[in-house]
Amino acid sequence: MADIEFVKPHSLTVAKAKALVQKTADALTAEYGLSSEWHGNTLHFHRSGVDGQMHVTESEVRLHMTLGLLLKAFKRTFVDHIERNLDRLLAEQETPAQPKKTGQKDSAVADGWKAKKKRRGRPGI
Repeated sequence: MADIEFVKPHSLTVAKAKALVQKTADALTAEYGLSSEWHGNTLHFHRSGVDGQMHVTESEVRLHMTLGLLLKAFKRTFVDHIERNLDRLLAEQETPAQPKKTGQKDSAVADGWKAKKKRRGRPGI
């Protein structure tokens, strides 16, 4: 029985969702020294005291993770780290960036231009 289980829905292709899962696994590797490998659409990861998998489908990412006795105290830390990374990466992928409209100046640039224009029109300033 897994100590940690959760499901994250997504609207990405399986390939893009797998790329996000890999980025999350890379962050876990950097922080906790996990090693991971893909088997089909399932990423298996492990280290001493941790065994888990993230399964990617067309509509969700499912996490199952078992912690050893000594790491059970860090359960919340693992969950927070994984959820925070997945949520951030999913939000970046699912919310397309708003393109800047051409022909419009940046507000700071426009405000600076207006201020210069006003100063030029007033002699002695």
